[in-house]
Amino acid sequence: MIQRKKSKEERKRDREIVELYHQKITEDALDPLFENFQKWNNGKLPYYELTEHIHEFHKLNQKIWSKFNYDGWNNEFLIFQAKKDLNLLTEEEKEKYKIWLKDFD
Repeated sequence: MIQRKKSKEERKRDREIVELYHQKITEDALDPLFENFQKWNNGKLPYYELTEHIHEFHKLNQKIWSKFNYDGWNNEFLIFQAKKDLNLLTEEEKEKYKIWLKDFD
């Protein structure tokens, strides 16, 4: 199958989708950390446990950063993952990526 070059508009749209995906993944990872800060602030979590949660978030955030910066924002599989997780796949894309979708069922 010959891959056609994407238009400027398609590349811009893909970039925006991947940025939304990056934000979603990062915010999902921040939610538990925020809850731990609230517990600490309310005296329900000792500082040393909070610092461990901060450390764990930092390691996870490094993996997130790597996924988007080493794999590249134009990586077709990353774009697919973003569209899939954000429920943005068109019917045409579902057909195009059916082998990848099958692997995720």
